[in-house]
Parts: sequence; C-alpha cells; structure tokens
Amino acid sequence: MVISSNAIAYIDVINRYLALLAAGDVRGIVSLFSPRGMVNSPFLGVQPAGEFFDQLKAATRRSVLEDAEVFVSAAGSRRASVSFTYLWELADGAQVSFRCVDIFDFDEQGLIEAMTIVYDTAPIRAEVGDKYRRAQTV
Repeated sequence: MVISSNAIAYIDVINRYLALLAAGDVRGIVSLFSPRGMVNSPFLGVQPAGEFFDQLKAATRRSVLEDAEVFVSAAGSRRASVSFTYLWELADGAQVSFRCVDIFDFDEQGLIEAMTIVYDTAPIRAEVGDKYRRAQTV
C-alpha cells in the first residue's frame, strides 16, 4: 500500500470544498479547481466547474452536508473521495436528501482537475426533475 505524500493536502482541499459548498460560495469552490477543472454530474453531465457550480447555486436555496467521511487513495494516486448525506433545499422550496460520493482527481499543484459525483438519481428524479436546467444562473 502506497499512500500519496499529498494525502493530507487532499483531505484539506476536500474539507474546504465541503464548507464552501454548504455556504454556497461558488467563487470559493471554483478557486479549488484548476483552470481546466471539470465536474461530472449525474444530472448535468460533464461541465466546467464554474458553470456547474453556478447552475447548482441557481437551483439551490440551502445545502446541508452531514456525516462526511474522506477517503484517500491507497494506490498512491492523486485521487480522494468524500461520502456524505446531502440535504438539499431547492430554490423553489422542495427538499431532497440523498447519500452521495464525490470523487476528486487532483493535478500536480494540488488543485481539483476533475470531480465525479456519484449517487442514485432514481429516488429523487421525481422531486427534482429538470429544476437544475430551468434555474437561472447569475
């Protein structure tokens, strides 16, 4: 087993990401990504990080993250993930809750190069529907 020498730095970035996500701080979140940083979302597909988080912000009234647990690659790669429960209040007041895993791939400078969001969309599609796409970005 080879733990990356940057494991502590990755954990720190993920913890900052979680705090910024809960605060709805899009610019803060995007600053954690490389200029070419991408997000792969079950609802929205692959998008540049700034576009994804602007769209998420427009669709969100409030985010609460619970039971977060960070995992670091035991293969020595520049990858880490976090598992958490996402309590999401949409802009229209609808509320959904689901367990989620965000997988982060880091670049050589320790910035997020790609983030893949993993969760079962079936239970929440009826509630959320296409509200992401209809939300107006600022």
